Amino acid sequence: MVKLEEIARELGAEILEIGKPVKTVEQATRETGVARKQVIKSLVIISEREPLLVIVDGESMVSMRKLREFFGSCRFARPDEVRKLTGYEVGGVPPVGVPLRTIIDPRVLENEYVIGGGGAVDKLLRVKPQKIAEYQKAEIRDVRD
Repeated sequence: MVKLEEIARELGAEILEIGKPVKTVEQATRETGVARKQVIKSLVIISEREPLLVIVDGESMVSMRKLREFFGSCRFARPDEVRKLTGYEVGGVPPVGVPLRTIIDPRVLENEYVIGGGGAVDKLLRVKPQKIAEYQKAEIRDVRD
């Protein structure tokens, strides 16, 4: 697996060392001073076809109904599944370098840059959302409620 630090360098992104756990959108906005819309959630979803990395902005909830339309029955991955599929703990899953089919909600791309998981619960990644889409070869789909 390619190291997140190398990917961040390649994408012109920055890993932010927060120094304490940052697992929620609220904690990320407080620690970085960005708007909720600029914080992204990298969610691992188990569909009947394959596991997915679904990225939505911090103001949105993922719509399981919409995901079902595209991918059949879906559920959130359990913490042990997240670790096995991504190599990261829940709360630290980055939006890049994860070997899963990736779906990005179009609202994420409205930001100049976004703040997402940085590979550990005390790190965040600051990156341009277009770079995420390119690196992950992501599909852009409306998947929010």
